[in-house]
Amino acid sequence: MKEPSKMSRTAVLVEAALMVALAFALSAIPGIKLPRGGTISWFSTLPIIIFSFRHGLKWGLASATVYGILQAMQGMDSIFYVKTLAAMLLCALLDYILAYACLGFAGPIAGRFKNPTLGLVVGVGTTGLMRFVFSFFSGWIIWGPYTDTALPMWIYSLGYNATWCLPDVAIVLVAALLLSRVKALHILPQPAAVRS
Repeated sequence: MKEPSKMSRTAVLVEAALMVALAFALSAIPGIKLPRGGTISWFSTLPIIIFSFRHGLKWGLASATVYGILQAMQGMDSIFYVKTLAAMLLCALLDYILAYACLGFAGPIAGRFKNPTLGLVVGVGTTGLMRFVFSFFSGWIIWGPYTDTALPMWIYSLGYNATWCLPDVAIVLVAALLLSRVKALHILPQPAAVRS
């Protein structure tokens, strides 16, 4: 693979900034907020996933991590709701930084498939599942003392996080599939061999 020129790196960096800004703006559109955290948004993670499809792991992970940090800053009220410093740090890490950083893996996952549409579906689905896993562990480990339920906390966290995460991923997947039909947008992931 050729080393990108300074101009192409600058162009990718500008695209990353635009995609993070677009994702952050989309996250500000009121979605369906659940009472104890979690939001079904209007495909706010899609720009980050598309960027990962277009530029691979390094750039995708970097932009997704920046987006996760911005989301953590926006979600400070949730982070400060827990009482200990360790819980606050773990909440920021699991609910925001790692949960969003995993979106950067969409491109490498999708690139393993020769069929770009299948790659898109698997890339979006897998990163959505990864995000769900981080939210599940956060709910199970951190939010138990703040939740009034007779269920074991791991079951409650599994069900609760599924109620917002699965619809959110479904909305992103449908939007990605619709946008992929517009060839001029070039959002379909390319197999790894084509990108190299």
